[in-house]
Amino acid sequence: AAGPTEVIDLDTIRLQVVARSPSGEPELASVATADLFNEASSAWKAGRGKDAIGLFRRLVGDFPDSSYAPLSLHNIAAIYDGQGDHDSTITTLRELIAAYPASRVSVTGHLYIAAIVSERKRWPEALRTLEEVLARDNLTFQDRVEALARKGYVLLEQGALDPADAALVAAIDQWRRAPRIDDVYFIAMAHYYRGEVAHRRFAAVKVQLPDDQLGKSLDAKEALAVVAYDRWRDALPHRHAHWATASGYQMSQVFFELWEAAVTAPYPSAMSQQARAPYVREVHVRMRSYLQKSLEGHQMNVGLAEAYGVSTAWSEASKSRAMQIMEILAKEAKGEFVRPSS
Repeated sequence: AAGPTEVIDLDTIRLQVVARSPSGEPELASVATADLFNEASSAWKAGRGKDAIGLFRRLVGDFPDSSYAPLSLHNIAAIYDGQGDHDSTITTLRELIAAYPASRVSVTGHLYIAAIVSERKRWPEALRTLEEVLARDNLTFQDRVEALARKGYVLLEQGALDPADAALVAAIDQWRRAPRIDDVYFIAMAHYYRGEVAHRRFAAVKVQLPDDQLGKSLDAKEALAVVAYDRWRDALPHRHAHWATASGYQMSQVFFELWEAAVTAPYPSAMSQQARAPYVREVHVRMRSYLQKSLEGHQMNVGLAEAYGVSTAWSEASKSRAMQIMEILAKEAKGEFVRPSS
């Protein structure tokens, strides 16, 4: 019995008259969009970006209704991006969005713009772009998780903590509503930056006189550290190496920051010079467990990266922090303490 018929989808084929025979009969040549797309892709792969752009442009110009046309524009943008020409990248992606608004490639292009301008800290432009994305009616749950996570990050970098947290919560809600999302990157990112929202609030609390404010501010910092810690921890089950080690670093470092806030807090205003040395010793004894927790956490974070089989900027930072904390603990064992500045 014959096997199944092989079907080759050439998308669109155009016949062109390339010459005429002595009798006047036309000699025809066919151009298939699939072949043209493959030729352009081969040129791109070979490092001939200019030729690839020309071929992709020819496809878009000659076959605007082809299913390869939106992908060709996306590839042109990617070539420009690889060349460091970000303005041409964005212009081409805007062309894609305008010409093929219903295409899946168009959605990808819209998010691509948001990524480019965010990486360059063009926050207002990034926010406008993400609002455009979220206004689309052809987004998947995955698209919405990404757009909302990016929006939360952009708002956080602009100092808009409440709106940032709302966007990140919305991203997590989209994930929970989705039947399935395979790419966990932006889910973990949303959890991580929710931790960062609380961490920014933690950092904003100043430990300062008068005396009744000292205890209150330290208590407030500790409460916010707990919130941040729990949010970072929520990123870990998604098992994304970058965000897991980022969260592991911050979960460890926040204990160091609590220790530092306590041991550098101003002396109570009524404290005599003679009482200061025993006070410093007492504070360090009471806060030493925070240093130890920070050290253990950073060491575990290094181990986490090793378990993933990777080394990230966060795991490398944990290595450095662990060494720093061991040096501090060694000095404390010799009675050398960090003291308040005043």
